Amino acid sequence: MNFTAIDSSCGFAWVDKVGKIISANPAFLKLLALPPDIADKTWFDLTAPLNVSAPDLLRQAVAEQHTETIKLVSAINNKTLHVHVHVIACDQEQRLIMVESLSSSNFSQSGINHQAQNHSAVPLADRGMLNECIANWKPDESGAASLAMIMIGLDRFKRINETLGYDAGDQLLKFAAQRLLRIVRSDDLVAHFAGDQFVVLQINQNQPVAATAMAERITGLLKRPFLINGQQANISASIGLAILHQNTESSGDLIKHAELALHDAKHNARGSYRLYEQSLQKNAGEQHDLEVGLRRALFLQEFTLFYQAQVRMQDRKIVGFEALIRWEKPGTGIISPVRFIPLAEETGEIHEIGKWVLQTACREATTWLEDIKIAVNVSPVQFESGNLKQIVQAALSTSGLTPQRLELEITEGLLIKNVANALEQLREIQALGVSVAMDDFGTGYSSLNYLSSFPFSKIKIDQSFVHRMQIDKSRTLIKAVITLGSALGIKTLAEGVETEEQFDYLARNGCMEIQGYLISKPVPAEQIQALIS
Repeated sequence: MNFTAIDSSCGFAWVDKVGKIISANPAFLKLLALPPDIADKTWFDLTAPLNVSAPDLLRQAVAEQHTETIKLVSAINNKTLHVHVHVIACDQEQRLIMVESLSSSNFSQSGINHQAQNHSAVPLADRGMLNECIANWKPDESGAASLAMIMIGLDRFKRINETLGYDAGDQLLKFAAQRLLRIVRSDDLVAHFAGDQFVVLQINQNQPVAATAMAERITGLLKRPFLINGQQANISASIGLAILHQNTESSGDLIKHAELALHDAKHNARGSYRLYEQSLQKNAGEQHDLEVGLRRALFLQEFTLFYQAQVRMQDRKIVGFEALIRWEKPGTGIISPVRFIPLAEETGEIHEIGKWVLQTACREATTWLEDIKIAVNVSPVQFESGNLKQIVQAALSTSGLTPQRLELEITEGLLIKNVANALEQLREIQALGVSVAMDDFGTGYSSLNYLSSFPFSKIKIDQSFVHRMQIDKSRTLIKAVITLGSALGIKTLAEGVETEEQFDYLARNGCMEIQGYLISKPVPAEQIQALIS
């Protein structure tokens, strides 16, 4: 094995279980002032002239696989050198030795140190060590144990940097590393992988039992609050697991598969863990193709708008339409917004897509009767740029649509992220004459609070309540929302109305408007005139 490719101020050496050196990098030789020709020699003997007690300490560290800090005197210049030794067993036959001069301040790529149980500073492994350990792993004699990677991503870490500062973020990484190192076994390898990600490499343990048990411990441990500079910081951890010979046949795929599992955990169940399975590879490929296609779909004019009628219950007259985007991808067909809108938000494509939706909806609405409004959904991400008011103004000016005919629909999720900023932008937009409706009312946590903070023109009762109308509790909630809207002077619109029974109940209880398949499915722009007639 060759260490020369690893550029590090840390010394690395592979030794066997009796201390015979198999290979070492230049930093290892330099730190211990060893000659270049050390093959097949025992490093205990090579360090013997430097310090009388060093060989015994080193033998003990290798045999028991623990950390040791020793004091050496260089044979070259008699300079005192405090050397920190961290021993990691990668299999029953070999030990990976890390040596760091305590006078060095730039040890690992991660820059993270922790306090071991013996209170000495222990560096985390870096990517180079991680790759070396994976490449040289061998199963134990029983063949029953395996190699497992536990990849940990800290959730909401960016928020800590933004609110408490980057120094606090650095402290949080150190504290998280400390917690990880307290619960792993002595022969586990713990590495700072990248940014807010860590890796625990479990060596020769029964899998997947050991990895899932460790993942459960880690998620519980990192949910506990951190105290940083007198302030409490709360995060969670999402974890991806990959196990050699369990859907991962090659050690070279271990990192890639752990990353795929971590990505899936972060997107579907933050604060939990996911074990890699082959379907994730397929999903990742499909997601990549979807992202590539999404980036060029606007340019290739693959998006269209459909419109669903909104009807006044008093006379069943159409009073508005909600614009709904559709993506028809050549070779694939219609792709649901449920699939591509979250991806557009994640990649930032939602800004250009949202601008196109506003412009197109306003332009097409000018061909309708002048008392019919157009409702356009706005993503929370579109508020982040701070120029939504200008985009709305441009759409109105270009199309010639009067502001009073445009209604923006927002979800409560927008307000949760940054209440003050969102409300300020909404007030500026409302000052133009544009109305604002709260979509999916009742599915969030603070809807009532927001109703008292901003003069919404409409409350949209989420279709999940309408579809469960046969349940007493759902009917009670619907009635309560309608009563609340009436008391505040806010219109109420029920989504997802599909039957006359639902219509009748809503009408009896004072709901003012509805939309749903009972009236019409979403239709393309060219069918709107016929629907109005």
